[in-house]
Amino acid sequence: MFSTHLQEYALKKYQGRKKYYGNLWEKIEEALKGCTEEEVVLMRFLYGTMPVRDAGEYDFQIFLSYVQHSLWLRKNIEWCRELAEDIFVHHVLYYRINSEDISDCRKFFYEQLKDRIQGMNLTDAVLEINYWCAENAAYEATDGRTASPMTLFRCGKGRCGEESTFAVTAYRSVGIPARQVYTPRWAHCDDNHAWVEVYLHGKWYFLGACEPEEALNRGWFTVPANRAVLIHSRTFSDFTSDSSEECIGKEELLTYYNNTSFYAKTRELTVTVKDPKGQPVEGASVSLEILNMAEYSSVVTLITDGKGEAHISVGLGSVRVRAWKGEIFGETKVSVNESANVELTLERSAGKTDWVTDEWEQTELFAPEENPLHLEKETQEQKDRKARRLKESNQLREQRFAACYDEKLASAYPEEAEMFRTAGENIEEIKAFLTKDDNPDRKRMLHNLAVKDYKDLKADILEDHLSCEQGSLRGEIYEKYLLNPRVFIEELTPYRSFIRTYFKEEEKERFIKDPEQIWKYIQDTIHYDREVDYRTICATPIGCLKMKQGNPMAQKILFASICRSLNIPARLNTVTLAPEYWKDGVFTLLESFAAGQEEKRIATEDMASLTLTVEEGSKWDYYKDWTIGKLEGVRFTTLNYEEVIFENNTLELMLEPGIYRIITTKRIPNGNQHTSLRVFCLERGEQKSIEMMLWGMEAKDMLVHYNMKDFSLQDNAGKETAISKLVPDSPAILAFLGVGEEPTEHVLNELLDAASHWNETAARMIIVLREPEEQKNATLCKVLEKLHGIELYYDKQNNCEKAAAQMHVDTEKLPVLVLMQKDLVGTYACAGYNVGSVELMLKLMEQ
Repeated sequence: MFSTHLQEYALKKYQGRKKYYGNLWEKIEEALKGCTEEEVVLMRFLYGTMPVRDAGEYDFQIFLSYVQHSLWLRKNIEWCRELAEDIFVHHVLYYRINSEDISDCRKFFYEQLKDRIQGMNLTDAVLEINYWCAENAAYEATDGRTASPMTLFRCGKGRCGEESTFAVTAYRSVGIPARQVYTPRWAHCDDNHAWVEVYLHGKWYFLGACEPEEALNRGWFTVPANRAVLIHSRTFSDFTSDSSEECIGKEELLTYYNNTSFYAKTRELTVTVKDPKGQPVEGASVSLEILNMAEYSSVVTLITDGKGEAHISVGLGSVRVRAWKGEIFGETKVSVNESANVELTLERSAGKTDWVTDEWEQTELFAPEENPLHLEKETQEQKDRKARRLKESNQLREQRFAACYDEKLASAYPEEAEMFRTAGENIEEIKAFLTKDDNPDRKRMLHNLAVKDYKDLKADILEDHLSCEQGSLRGEIYEKYLLNPRVFIEELTPYRSFIRTYFKEEEKERFIKDPEQIWKYIQDTIHYDREVDYRTICATPIGCLKMKQGNPMAQKILFASICRSLNIPARLNTVTLAPEYWKDGVFTLLESFAAGQEEKRIATEDMASLTLTVEEGSKWDYYKDWTIGKLEGVRFTTLNYEEVIFENNTLELMLEPGIYRIITTKRIPNGNQHTSLRVFCLERGEQKSIEMMLWGMEAKDMLVHYNMKDFSLQDNAGKETAISKLVPDSPAILAFLGVGEEPTEHVLNELLDAASHWNETAARMIIVLREPEEQKNATLCKVLEKLHGIELYYDKQNNCEKAAAQMHVDTEKLPVLVLMQKDLVGTYACAGYNVGSVELMLKLMEQ
């Protein structure tokens, strides 16, 4: 069935893993003896290309289930049988899509879908499967841990990265090649996004995951994607038959492909790297960075050729280009819409400070303008059919998960009621753990988990973590940093019992006496091999110890896990993510970790004090208006001060000596950013003050003045009220929502985030729904509960499209937000996906 090329590739890759798999190698070899020849080829392919941590985390039989199911599809499903080998192994066979937990789920998804698509052509099957996805999952903003497809099926909600992983799983389960496509960072707003592409008749087509349309190459994100700087897909190996796609290089295990030109107007950017003598530098790394959430995020890394050049096609916006080789680096800004060539000289280093100016530098970063590529509009028939089917999908999903909620259990445990609602079908696991006995640590543990944990926690795993002793520890330290099974965003495992039996008594005694010895043990025994790693995921503590492999984050998590297993509170520092343990009433940075980072643990009196001051009455939000980062090697690493606030217009930070960079930014309505940047040094014991600078437009300069025609909306009783009566004198936001759709969920979440500010300003919003059932949406219910000044109406006369047209925004994208003044004057509007629109409108209302 398989070519000699694939067989030889799989064997070579597999044999190259022998040195990494240790004792596991013999077990794999033995298990392969029970496989067919075809199964052996694909099992070798998987074991030869997967992240090494996966081999240690998951059983042979799980991978074999993927192989056997894909082989069955290859033999029995016509559209799968016709696929080229590289498309088949990458986009049907492969078990991993993103950073999700892996389980044997393909057969389950196939059983759910096989009858539904029976007899359909390939295009209709793709569209139908996405309706099934919508019946089982919808968008919800969550944390960075990627829930598995089975978790999403059982809880019904997830972020775009989880929805797309879910949908790709569904397509692959029936033999339709599918992949996750991703923009790491938007250029025009503070966010990112992932969606799905499917391979039909020799071409890739896109669609929104769990967001069905009546045709392919259609989705709410079409316009945002049209303004992207970079959109890419990835595979877990470089095996190829004949790919015409632009390969933009490898990063660790992954091979990345540039898909930007399918969505946006692009231009080839050439970066030339030279040394101080003007000679080209071969083998230099070149990173393109997008300013998003007030930090420069690397979206791709290239390697220069013999001419010192690196090439890539990107969208027509501004990027920061950073290049380095060894310990020397250089960086500059380039606006691709203005120039296709940029030259960098490697002349900076952390060891020299002559390049550090300690002055504010201002620049404007341009987001790509709209150049629509996919312009086919929906027919009215398609709109009506989609609306009807989406309504049915939402009803089915909501009914299924409403039935999971246990009112009796919630009455008995009112403080945990929201957990039960979040858990979906996983409520039985929470119930089993919570009700087993009266141990108060059960509730304490549950309340210190992440919200997403309620969707996939296992009672037996939590039981493993109950054996802690609080002693004289105060409640917060005990609950968060000892009892809590979670260290970061790793998968939860029963690591305490494993660790306690893994180490000998004398080792455990040595660790308890001096936790520094734990880190020494980790550094001596846990190896990190970058070339077989996928940095987005990390080995669990058990996997680390079994495989003797783990990336830097996995090693830090392992340290904290061993500490907690030995009744020593430990954590990752909330700002730097450095490992710390509890000693003499404070959290202490590991001396040996600091030494490994080429710095020393700094005594309190040697720390530098940085005082930041801002204008009276100004509002500064971290990861929105500003960030601060420390130079580590050749790159600045953003420090996590998300929870800090300026008190009395002042903020004092205690920082280690080093080189730092402050970035401030103000995004204007067209997506461009006005940024200020300052690089400075801090010496031991220094006290330094900096007055923050925010270069932006005046809010009043963003206002327009459009006279709108009066129209009526309907209340719950069907009574009609003219908009002129609803906004008689004071301003209000008129919000036409697409409840349940991701852009609207973003707006509702922004309202929740801004609840305090909203209520303080006595702002008003007229929310306009399409039908009464939308009132049941969970996020909308939270908004109505927490925010004042919200009124609900309905639009039965298609006034949304008319209002959007009168305000000169997209008439086909929801939500449509209009800032209304008296006398039917609209002064600002936006449509579709516009992150930050709520806070902006609040500021405009205050003018």
